[in-house]
Amino acid sequence: MKQTTPQWVISSGVAALTVALLVVDLHTPLGVANHILYLGPVLLSLLSSQRSYPFIISGIVTVLIIVAGLMSENPHDLPLWVPISNRAFSIWAMWVPVWYFRQRRDHELLLQRMNTELEERVRDRTRQLALVNEALVVEITERMRTEHSLEFSRRELTRLASQLIRVQEDERRRISRDLHDDINQRLALLSIELEGIQRQLPALTPSLTQAIRSISDRVAELSEDVRHLAYHYHPSILDDLGLSIALQRLVEDVGSRNHLETRISCHDMPATLSQDIATGLYRIAQESLNNVVRHAKASRVDVALAQSRIGLTLTITDNGVGFLTDLPRTESGGLGLLSMKERVALVGGTLSIESAIGTGTRLQASIPLMEEA
Repeated sequence: MKQTTPQWVISSGVAALTVALLVVDLHTPLGVANHILYLGPVLLSLLSSQRSYPFIISGIVTVLIIVAGLMSENPHDLPLWVPISNRAFSIWAMWVPVWYFRQRRDHELLLQRMNTELEERVRDRTRQLALVNEALVVEITERMRTEHSLEFSRRELTRLASQLIRVQEDERRRISRDLHDDINQRLALLSIELEGIQRQLPALTPSLTQAIRSISDRVAELSEDVRHLAYHYHPSILDDLGLSIALQRLVEDVGSRNHLETRISCHDMPATLSQDIATGLYRIAQESLNNVVRHAKASRVDVALAQSRIGLTLTITDNGVGFLTDLPRTESGGLGLLSMKERVALVGGTLSIESAIGTGTRLQASIPLMEEA
């Protein structure tokens, strides 16, 4: 409790009032309850901020009440218990407010101390929260910076992967053209020269004739292999006639070479299709069919290419042995399942594979055609 009255004023008032009451009490006969007025200086002492001051004054006043009672006259010959009980009551009435205010002041001090501790805890917690908040801000800033860096790296990797695929396809196209226009033409000329040698030298021995014919047959086989290799690197039909015709040729070729029952359907194809999408879908179909031939042990393959409201969808289904889709495989020399997903993702599409042991496999590549629609 904060003291608003100076201590010397309180002490002076208490002393003057106590002396005055003592003088009055000494000159008042027993039986007059003027000693209850001693409660005045006691209540005045409660204004002091010193905790022990009210108790000191109460003790002094208690002694004065007893002394004054012993020294006062008893003209009416009152029974002794009457003045004793009166003064005892006055002493009790004096100490009750002292005790009450002492308890109240202790509670106020305790409450003040608790408030102080609470405020200190709040300040400490506020400082801790401020530090935590600063740490969170730093962490969030670093995380955002890292995420931006990762996003930039992801975009850069996507750009580089797309550029790499374009460069790869350009190189495949160049190699295919060189094989078809250069190597295959030379082999054709070599075959023609061998036929010319046979016509110019009719008197050749049968063994030599057979050797030349064997060489000519091998040159023809080599020419066919070179033509097929050139087509495998990059089918010119894809650039000339489009994706639908190229897929039909691919499916028919795979079926005839590997004794597979095949079926292909192309519906609602867009009039124009970007080279990236056409090449990507063709390569995915090519790799998927290669996987069917190598691993599926299938007897039938169905290929469907159709345009829907969500874009262009390529679906390849076989009746082979199937595999566990949670264990993706990446075959050497091909795109592999993971690479197919990456390739279709480069053109904004998705790739899904459904398969299980003994139930065959269903591969579906979906690519949006917002620009082409």
